[in-house]
Amino acid sequence: MSHSRTRPDAPSRWGVRALAFTAALCVSCSDSKPKPVEPPLPPGETDVRAELLSATGACILGTARDFLPKATALQAATAALRDTPDAAAVTAARAAFHEAMDVWQVMEAMQVGPAAMRSSPGGAEIRDNIYSFPLTNRCSVEEQLVSKGYESPGFSSSLVTRRGFVALEYLLFHEGADTACGPNSAIVAQGTWAALTAEDRAARKRAYAAVVAADVGTRAQALVDAWVPEGGNFQKTLATAGPGNAVFPSTQVALNSLSDAIYYVEREVKDQKLARPLGLRDCSSATCPELLESQFAGRSKQNLIQNLKGFRRIVEGCGADYSGPGFDDVLVAAGAEAVATRMHEQMVEAEAALAAVEEADLRQALVDDRASVQRLYDDFKGITDVLKTDFITTLDLEPPAGLEGDND
Repeated sequence: MSHSRTRPDAPSRWGVRALAFTAALCVSCSDSKPKPVEPPLPPGETDVRAELLSATGACILGTARDFLPKATALQAATAALRDTPDAAAVTAARAAFHEAMDVWQVMEAMQVGPAAMRSSPGGAEIRDNIYSFPLTNRCSVEEQLVSKGYESPGFSSSLVTRRGFVALEYLLFHEGADTACGPNSAIVAQGTWAALTAEDRAARKRAYAAVVAADVGTRAQALVDAWVPEGGNFQKTLATAGPGNAVFPSTQVALNSLSDAIYYVEREVKDQKLARPLGLRDCSSATCPELLESQFAGRSKQNLIQNLKGFRRIVEGCGADYSGPGFDDVLVAAGAEAVATRMHEQMVEAEAALAAVEEADLRQALVDDRASVQRLYDDFKGITDVLKTDFITTLDLEPPAGLEGDND
C-alpha cells in the first residue's frame, strides 16, 4: 500500500474481512499462548494476509536478485585489486563494496526463511555468513592476516566474524598499521603482527579480501537459489502458508516470521546502530563513536537509509513509492487503519530525520550536531514503539525471543 496520496475510504469488503479477521484473532485471546488460527473467508473474499505473504516473498527474491550481480561485481573487483594493486583498483573495489552494501542493507530487514537463523522457520543463516553485524571481531581478522588462515580450504566454514562484509570493510578501507588485538593475543605477544612489513600487510589484505568477496558471492547465489521456483522455491513456501505446509503450518506462523524480520529496526537499528554510539547504552562516555556500525567505510548513515527502505517495503509495499500489499493492508483489514497511519507517519519522520543529518556520516555528526543523531534515535524509537505495542497486539503477533521484556 502506498501513502504517497490520500488514502481512500476502505472498500466495504474490508469491513467484512475485518470482522472475520478480528474474530479469528480473539479466539486465542483467552489462552496463555496464542494458537495459529486460519479465519474463514466470506465467499469471493481475498485473504489480505496471503497477499502480503506472496508479495513479500516476491520482494525478498527480487532484492536478493538485485544483490547477486553486485556481489559478483565485488568479487571481480577484489580479484582485480589482488592481481593489479594500483590506485584505480583500490577505488574500484571500494566502489563495488558500497554498491553491494547498499543493496544488502535493504535486505537486512528481510531476514526471512533461508536468510534467518536456524532457529527460525526455514532458517539457514545465510545472512550471518554474509554480514554478521553486530557480531564483529577485528582482532580475529588481523589474526587471519598473520596466519594466512584465509588460504585454508575450510575457511568458508570458519567464524563469521572472519568473513563477510565485516571483514571486507576492514580489509578494503583500513590503512593503519595498528592492531585491535590485546597484549595476550599471540600475534602481539609473539611479535608476529609487528614483524609484518607494510607491503606484506597490504598484500595479505588484498588476497584475504578476494577470498572473502568470493565467499560472499557464493552465499548471494545460494540465497537466490533458495528462493527461486527452479531452486528451493521458498517463495512458494511462504506464499502457501497453512495446513500441510511443513515450514509455516499456519498463516499466523508466517506472519510472525515477517514480524521477526522487521524487528531489525528495534534490535539492530535503534539499540545497536544508534543508542550505543549516542551513549544511551553500553557506553560510559557522552558518545561512543567507536561503537558505530561502519568503522572504516564511513557509511553508518547510509546503512540506516537503506535499512528503512527494506523495512518500509514489508510494512507498506515493495512497489514504487512503497505501493502494493504490505502489513498496513493487514492492519486495515483488522480495523486498525489508525495504527497503519501512525506507523506511516513515524517512518516518514525517521526518513526526514535522516535527510536532516547534514554530515556524510554519523561519526562526524556526533561531533558537529549530536542533537541530529538523537532525533534519529527518537524517530526510530517512534517506529518501534508502535511496532512493539499496537502493531503486534492488533495482529496477535509475538515479539521475537528475548525482546518480551524490552520496554525502552
